[in-house]
Amino acid sequence: MSFCTVRIRIFGLAELMFLLALPVLSWGAEGEPIGSITAIEGEGYILRKGNIAALQAILGTPLYLYDHILTEKNSRVQILFQDESLLNLAENTHIQITEYIYSPEQNRRSVVIQVVMGRVRGIVGRYFTGPGSRYMISTPTDTIMLGGGSFVIDADEGRIQ
Repeated sequence: MSFCTVRIRIFGLAELMFLLALPVLSWGAEGEPIGSITAIEGEGYILRKGNIAALQAILGTPLYLYDHILTEKNSRVQILFQDESLLNLAENTHIQITEYIYSPEQNRRSVVIQVVMGRVRGIVGRYFTGPGSRYMISTPTDTIMLGGGSFVIDADEGRIQ
C-alpha cells in the first residue's frame, strides 16, 4: 500500500467519524433539559421538535429547548426552569420555549418564550448582567423584556400586566 493510499484512507476514516459524530454534537446542543413540570392539574401536553405525537405532561416531565407546552380546559401546568424562574400556565394556554441559555458562571441568562395563546403568570428571580442577558416574553401582539420580578400575560385579550 502506497503512502498516498494510506493518507486517503486516514482522511476517509476521519470524515466518516466526523459524520457519525454530527448527530451527537447536535444532540448536545439541544439535548439537555432546561426545566421540568413541577405541578399539573387536569390535562397538559408537550410537543417536541421532530415528534408528530404529543406527550402527556406528567409531574417531573423534563422540558427541552423548542418544546411546546399546551394545557386543556380546566387544566393548569407549572414549570420550573434551571435558572429557578417559574411559569404557571392557565387553562387553554399554548407556549413555546424558543431560546434558553443559562450560564450562572458567566452571569448570563437568555430566555425567549412565545405565548401563542392563553394566560401565563411568571416569576423571574435573579437579575443577570452578563453580555446578552435577557428574559423576553412574546405574544401575538406584544413583547416584553424582564430583568426580574413577576408578570401576568393574557395573550387572548392582548393584555400584559
